[in-house]
Amino acid sequence: MSAPYHNKALPEGTILREWRLEEVLGVGGFGIVYRGTGIYFGESVAIKEYFPGAISDRIDGTTVTPTDSSSEEIYLLGRQKFLEEAKVLWGLSHPERHPNIVSVRSLFEIHGTAYMVMDFEDGLSLSQMLKDGKKFDEKSLLAMIRPIAEGLDRAHQAGVLHRDIKPANILVDKEGRPVLIDFGSARFDSNQATNTKVTFYTPPYAALEQYVKSYPQGPWTDIYALGVVLYQCVTGEKPPEVLERLHGEDGSSLSSSLWPGFSSTFTRAVDAAMAVRPLERPASIAAWLKLFDGRDPAPFDDVTRIAIGLSAPPPDDTTLIAVRPSAPVSAPKPVAKIASAPIAPVAPPKAANPPPKRSSKVTVILFGAVAGFALLAVAGLVSQNLHKLPATEAPAPITQTVNKDAPLGDQLNALMDAAQKAGLKANEMAALSSARDKLAGLIASKAPAEQLTAAAADMAKAESDNLTRTAKRMWRDLGGAPGPTDAPGGADAIAKLQAAKTALDSGLGVPPSQDAGQILEQTRLSLTNFAAFQDAYRTAMPFYVTAKRKAFDTLHTDTQAYLAQVASLANVEKPWFLASTARKNAYKLRQDNAAQAKTLGQRLDDLSKTVATSSDLHTLAAAITEAADAKKSAGALYASSSAAAL
Repeated sequence: MSAPYHNKALPEGTILREWRLEEVLGVGGFGIVYRGTGIYFGESVAIKEYFPGAISDRIDGTTVTPTDSSSEEIYLLGRQKFLEEAKVLWGLSHPERHPNIVSVRSLFEIHGTAYMVMDFEDGLSLSQMLKDGKKFDEKSLLAMIRPIAEGLDRAHQAGVLHRDIKPANILVDKEGRPVLIDFGSARFDSNQATNTKVTFYTPPYAALEQYVKSYPQGPWTDIYALGVVLYQCVTGEKPPEVLERLHGEDGSSLSSSLWPGFSSTFTRAVDAAMAVRPLERPASIAAWLKLFDGRDPAPFDDVTRIAIGLSAPPPDDTTLIAVRPSAPVSAPKPVAKIASAPIAPVAPPKAANPPPKRSSKVTVILFGAVAGFALLAVAGLVSQNLHKLPATEAPAPITQTVNKDAPLGDQLNALMDAAQKAGLKANEMAALSSARDKLAGLIASKAPAEQLTAAAADMAKAESDNLTRTAKRMWRDLGGAPGPTDAPGGADAIAKLQAAKTALDSGLGVPPSQDAGQILEQTRLSLTNFAAFQDAYRTAMPFYVTAKRKAFDTLHTDTQAYLAQVASLANVEKPWFLASTARKNAYKLRQDNAAQAKTLGQRLDDLSKTVATSSDLHTLAAAITEAADAKKSAGALYASSSAAAL
């Protein structure tokens, strides 16, 4: 690995206060980082020199000055922001430093520039690890990025953005502790950077708003860079720059392909961070990290989003469209029937109530909303999250049966018919057909009963896993059941949904003493119950959409009230030049808080437009999370401005 080099760097052995410079550690657009040693105690430190190479030069071997008069303003602004950066990082280290954010020890100004003394982090950069061919899996990547993100969140809460996150600025020590370094670009706001000689970002890690000054920057700006870093670690390649992705065909979606060692939950979270438009990204680190927590039970499982048409008719006459993010698959072909084999009949479970009729007014287009059917119970998936629903009699599990004398071949045919009516995805239908063919072969060869039972159990277990995932995801998307005031007129539909879920749960599971015929029949009945649950789900979902929009509107209103107070507290007369420093600082703090409040308010207003036009449950849930975070931030700004006495 070649050592960093800068032809204007201070020579080895130079003494700066109580530090001796040993070597150059890194070179960037705004400065040079040296490794230093204390001349009294011999401790190692990292010393960062403010040296914007594009607009400055070194004279007489030590002094740094702007290259010309046109560069002087931006040079002085940069030096002032360099000092502010050091103070902020020092503040983040006290009373206790964050272990994943570089810690500042001291700060001083000499030779026309400024120097920041930091703890020396003896580690290997992520960029070097990637050059060396380092391979990651989901667990190792999250172990590195999550601590970095949590440390960055602490900086965001202090009002500091990094703005230049990239593999070169992430160090990992011998114990595996990651550290985020070089907050150099943090010192410039987009509206302050007017000198065209200076670049304030590093493609392809820079977000769209770093190119377009009219777009506000915020935590979502750093989140974009973190997403690109993760993308590079997974694929081994950098994605196209954001402007190329904006104007061309974007093929950088991570979740559109399968990546061994990475779940679809992980890849979708990376895609969310790398959304081209700022409003489409999570608004905070906390909101983004939550996307990694909703882990799929198995990697590579496709996510399904069910969207209600914007002009949907009432719940009993609803047109639904289920959309998958990947290309739609063709509808499964009709399953060929198999001939019945002369096998002894199996006594089916006792018949109960007939299934409810499915409304002919409901039109469903499924590109993957159903992931299968199951035997395993999905007991108590989210029942603890539901409000108490209106009293209703839970329907008994649907247990209508095939003719009790039907041989296994007929039972297999009936099961496949039920699968087609439920709208299984093409790949799920193909897997089920393959399992059916295997069992049919055993039937034709008159295999022993034990072998038939084992094959039927294997097929049922595979479908059980699929249905468990699908039911869990669908229920999780709904969240807690809304109350009567949040979803007027929806009490009956919501109650029926819970009853259908109860019926589904109670009909799942296979007693260990059952034979092949009973397993097949119970599987078919579970699938039929699941279809009834889907119908109830689709009928109730518009009421959940209404409730989520209302929840967002409440948070939006509360947050705007805080933001209005922050703006009001900033609407005061500016202290005159002889006023006390404390008064001037209080005034500046209120103005800064008001500026942040304005940006936060604009973001919420834009998010409100998305909520008003979207019926996607994922989008609405993410908007509520962001609004809750915004309310918390607005409250903190109000408290800060109130405490700044003038």
